[in-house]
Amino acid sequence: MQSGAIRRDDSTFLGPYVVGVTFLALMGAFGLNLSAGQFFEPLTGAYGWELSLLSLAVSVNMITWGIFQPVMGRLIDWIGPKLVIAGSAALMGVAFLLSATITTVWEFFLYYGVLTAVGFAGCSSMAHSVLVSKWYVRDRSEMLGKSSMGINIGQLVILPLAGYLIAIAGFQEAFIGLGLFMLVLVVPAVLLVVEDDPTDIGQNPDGVEDGTTDDRSVQAVASASVPFKRALRDRNFWLASLSFCSCGFTLYLVTIHLPNYATDLGGGVALGGQLLGIAAGASAVSMWVTGQFTEQVGKRRMLAGLHVLRGISLAWLALSTSLWQLYVFAVVYGVASFPVIPTVTGIIGDHFGTNAMGGILGTSWLLHQIFAATGVFLGGLIRDTTGSYELAFWSGAALLLGGAFLSVLIESQPRVSQKTASAADD
Repeated sequence: MQSGAIRRDDSTFLGPYVVGVTFLALMGAFGLNLSAGQFFEPLTGAYGWELSLLSLAVSVNMITWGIFQPVMGRLIDWIGPKLVIAGSAALMGVAFLLSATITTVWEFFLYYGVLTAVGFAGCSSMAHSVLVSKWYVRDRSEMLGKSSMGINIGQLVILPLAGYLIAIAGFQEAFIGLGLFMLVLVVPAVLLVVEDDPTDIGQNPDGVEDGTTDDRSVQAVASASVPFKRALRDRNFWLASLSFCSCGFTLYLVTIHLPNYATDLGGGVALGGQLLGIAAGASAVSMWVTGQFTEQVGKRRMLAGLHVLRGISLAWLALSTSLWQLYVFAVVYGVASFPVIPTVTGIIGDHFGTNAMGGILGTSWLLHQIFAATGVFLGGLIRDTTGSYELAFWSGAALLLGGAFLSVLIESQPRVSQKTASAADD
């Protein structure tokens, strides 16, 4: 039963279309959620709101997003990712349409700080990772990497689009345009194309044919699953999640404070955005490349390598004294940045299966966001108290090396695979 999906030949594997829709949805979700800074200047000019107050709304957004990650994860486990993603994307779109009507700062806190964040929790990386992991087992790392490129493209396309709309039409029209992107493009694509699970339409993960040896081995691993509560007692969950926390701390430390650090070194006010754009572009390329080779290298080794490389980039940033060094940092940091997300997702999917993956991965993202908020706060505190970001960047580098060590301790052979390998061979 196709439950409203697009009409297609039954022999056509739906997986690539699902990956395409997740790419589009991640592009919109991350583009909208990260666009707040584009609206700071026009909102300050129109209503006189202080930058610190608007920044607080971003902090509320980050905390709300983190809190709702496990909530949305459990909801995905109960009703499936399709309805959660579509409903969450619609909520983001409506929140941006409402933002076009704001005249008081509490409305910005409500529409962006809360409603957008709740929607983002249900249609960001966690939700789409669960969806793609249901459709792919053998090619999971590659397809997670391809779909996750939408994160970077969202920054490269949506953020400049927001600035362009503000410049030519005004911030109200920009809010409306971005909201309609989610409501007119993303939501219908999810509802018309996506299915929760390949078995719902008589297909198998990876598109393998029934009765083949490949089919039996893929189905054995795909059907295996560790319950949510048992996963929380598993050392591999905590090793992967705490390793992921070093990503959260440094990701937002850099995203929020790099523009100010660039001005500290004598750069212009636009340099920070340019550097983040370079990092996003490098990360998109890296997302594609790492997706091709993760299975051959091994996910835990790939994760450890990405952490080490990002740690080196943070150490380089701490020692930087010239603007040209920031460009080198942006490229290296970008290469080692967002590919961490599909790699951690793949590790969790391999170890615990997909039936309870929403709650498990949502809990990992909650820990990620707690460290992200900590990184943002400590970055500003260290800068205010010492007059420099150097200690903050060294702290990030040290955490990443610790994350790399934890990654190596993760069991190389997932327990799910261990338990089902013999069954697949019978």
